Amino acid sequence: MALPDHFEGEDVIITFERENSGAINNVEGRVLSWNIGGGNQPTEDVYAFGGKTFNFQKPREKFTLSFDVMINNSDFDYVQFGSATSGAAFGSMAGRVVKSTDATSRWRVIFWFQESQYHLSTGTVIVPDKTASVYRMIFCDVKSVTFDKEFSADEYFKGTLNLEFSSSDSDGYANYFEEEGLGVGTAAGTTLATLTTTTGKGLFREAKGYLDWSVTTTRSWSAGTTSTYYRYTG
Repeated sequence: MALPDHFEGEDVIITFERENSGAINNVEGRVLSWNIGGGNQPTEDVYAFGGKTFNFQKPREKFTLSFDVMINNSDFDYVQFGSATSGAAFGSMAGRVVKSTDATSRWRVIFWFQESQYHLSTGTVIVPDKTASVYRMIFCDVKSVTFDKEFSADEYFKGTLNLEFSSSDSDGYANYFEEEGLGVGTAAGTTLATLTTTTGKGLFREAKGYLDWSVTTTRSWSAGTTSTYYRYTG
């Protein structure tokens, strides 16, 4: 499995999934930069008589995920606020109203780092090749915090979407995963963890449900059936 020397700006695929929607959306063509921070797990010293010191570790703090994006519609507003308008969905926001009183959703955000020569596309859907190395970062139960926008006379309409997520969910499962491998393969220890089967639960359950993609002539993402896509609760 050949590894790249490095990754460049065109070597990443970014997907957003809204919980209980079954929709997987490519957004990399509108993202200018991103940043992840937080997740600190501080320690604290406790002092006892006799010159003794005990050091214990506190729970890991939340993570922050930030995107600088180009704005040409209300898709990212939908990530921030949600929408009560029928048919509203990321990628289908024409004619839908977004209000600050609407109920927001959780999202699963995934980065797929792979050399662009291996990317497979059909229209706006871009998927990674399953036979080339992929470095994958998965962020679950992500919630919008702010979406700051700016537009100056000599530039373009852009904004910064700030998201947050905890290190683990209410069931104790992790919300942040990193791994590297092939999409498919037979050699043990060389493939990405599957998100397509409930066998032994594994990452399928920890990362909140089904996710697969097709590399045939018509490239597509698959969220599985309505009982297994993000967010999985079985």
